Amino acid sequence: MIALDFSENMLAKAKEKIKDKRVVFKKRDITTSWNIKNDFADLVTCNLILEHIKDLNLVFRQVSETLKNDGIFFVSELHPFKQYSGSKARYETEEGTQELATHVHHISEYITVAEKNGLKLMELKEWFDEDNKSEIPRLIGLVFQN
Repeated sequence: MIALDFSENMLAKAKEKIKDKRVVFKKRDITTSWNIKNDFADLVTCNLILEHIKDLNLVFRQVSETLKNDGIFFVSELHPFKQYSGSKARYETEEGTQELATHVHHISEYITVAEKNGLKLMELKEWFDEDNKSEIPRLIGLVFQN
């Protein structure tokens, strides 16, 4: 298993949580070459990172190349509807709340970019805060297959 992130701090947090010696942590910008051999993975996941990437095609191309035939790509992101309402990624520091630069990716964009890179949508789910389905969904989950 390989875990990629461009942030040393996030890799350190991941290492604290994941003690399995089979996981290799690598500092990488996922919008550049991952340096992972083709047809390597059965599963690739992106969790709460694609909103920070302007051009999804770069990532989806790498995913398509990295996945084995019939491999799965699972995406979990802040729902675009939440972003339309002004919600964005943020975190607390000693100086106060910091907001990160984000890009809104419409549901149709995820599907179109996936198809362009040979990935087929298998499932789409939405998660709500406290299962309150009368509000805007918090997260979107997409499952694609190579």
